[in-house]
Amino acid sequence: MFVFATRMLRDKWKSFVIYAIAAVAFLEMYIALFPVVHQRANQFDQVIKTFPPEIFKAMNIDPSSLSFANIESYLSSEYMSFLWPILAIIFAISLANYISINEIDKGTIETLASLPARRSKVFLQRYLTGLLMLVGFCIISLFGAIPLAILHNTDYIVENFLTAAVGSFLFIWAVYSLATLFSVIFSEKGKSTMASGGVLILMYVVFIISTLKESIKDLQYISFFNYFSGSDLLVKNSYPEYAFLVLGGFATLSTLIALLWFNRRDLSV
Repeated sequence: MFVFATRMLRDKWKSFVIYAIAAVAFLEMYIALFPVVHQRANQFDQVIKTFPPEIFKAMNIDPSSLSFANIESYLSSEYMSFLWPILAIIFAISLANYISINEIDKGTIETLASLPARRSKVFLQRYLTGLLMLVGFCIISLFGAIPLAILHNTDYIVENFLTAAVGSFLFIWAVYSLATLFSVIFSEKGKSTMASGGVLILMYVVFIISTLKESIKDLQYISFFNYFSGSDLLVKNSYPEYAFLVLGGFATLSTLIALLWFNRRDLSV
């Protein structure tokens, strides 16, 4: 019944394990260093105050919540502002490419199309399997900080990590759905990956420019990065309701378009 989901799990579980271990390894590195950083928190705070505000805008960090006095603010700036999004985006794009374009690259797409199963079943089983793997990645890569914090005798706030996990999942769900759409439009993995990466880079550039120039500040709302802020999620424990609507709505709409495209496209090219 779930043959397509099972095959995807069999083919992609190693990638899942590698990305999850990499995330936990980076968490361990940061948290192990936190006691030393915490002892010099006042010195770091004074240094941070000397930085131009444009730097924090470019990194989507709220300087008012930027401090090394607690683990949440520390991880929001060191882990969630740069490293976590990169790991999550690369993993999401690799999962999206598996849905159809991987079969085209391997030359097995015609065999897949000849099976007595509706295309929608193939698509949905693979899409939902990838989505579940992303849920697992979000849980491990964020809640993994809690046992490590306990190991290093560091205080933490569970509610903040829960909010961060939810907000992070919505962000990567939108990225995954965008990459899925490109994966069913294109017939070459390189083009699909470049399209997904290109759009995300453009979104990031637009977000940075719009935060630096008041005249075009409204452009920030077209960027996924406007709805993903480590300082808001992990430090302030807040996530605006409109972000649920924007990212969730985009993910749902792009997935429906991808499903329709997959059902109608010529899989042999």
